[in-house]
Amino acid sequence: MNLKSTMLSAVATVLLLAPIAFLGSFVYGVTGFGTGLFTIPLASHFYEVPFVLAVFALLDSVNAVRLCLSHPLAIVRAETVRLAPCCVVGVLFGALLILVLPTWGLMLALGIFVLAYAIYSLIVSAVMPTINQQWAYITGLFGGVTSAMFGAGGPPYAIYLSMRPHGKEQIRATLAVTSVVSIGTRIIAFGCAGLLSSWTVWITAVAVAPPSLIALWWADGIYAGLSRDVVIKMIRVLLCIAGVSLILRAIGTR
Repeated sequence: MNLKSTMLSAVATVLLLAPIAFLGSFVYGVTGFGTGLFTIPLASHFYEVPFVLAVFALLDSVNAVRLCLSHPLAIVRAETVRLAPCCVVGVLFGALLILVLPTWGLMLALGIFVLAYAIYSLIVSAVMPTINQQWAYITGLFGGVTSAMFGAGGPPYAIYLSMRPHGKEQIRATLAVTSVVSIGTRIIAFGCAGLLSSWTVWITAVAVAPPSLIALWWADGIYAGLSRDVVIKMIRVLLCIAGVSLILRAIGTR
């Protein structure tokens, strides 16, 4: 492939992935999770999954750090201390489970659970209970496992934090911290597996970063005008989408 063809291919890749990254980052900016529900399935229609996973892992890490730095005082540090270490343990444990358990069955079970919870919470949203902070340890472990096995660590954290007595800014900022921990651990694993060894991955991630950051900036403006109740309802709707997505992926990979 000559230089001209290589450059045209690179430009086409950026033009194709930029709107996908914009959509995922906008959803992430409003809810604090869910970018992978859109970016990975959409981009995988056009490029190999390892390339897509590597590019969006780098991009998601930038988004998560940007969200943490934009509202650092909103981070609930007590929740972070409980969630983050368990998340790391969960990621490592999940990496081991991949080797010994049928992934599709666990993905199907997770999808059914998330979808059932989301539908239930939407129906009885007025009487949803506030759960004890001790559930953070189980949530952190579970979220780490699902992040490693399915790239879907957000739903367990979103469920837990939406049932805690925190404001919308605190929920989003704390979700961003769990993203940093989860994605950071995943990037290390990708590096060890050689998925980040190609310059194409890094150049693509850098090129697609501007529209992603613009989407976050736009989401910030919209998010500021939303009430906590609206944000919680949006999270629950997104959890419905996450549940359906996991179920369909499980059926497709069986």
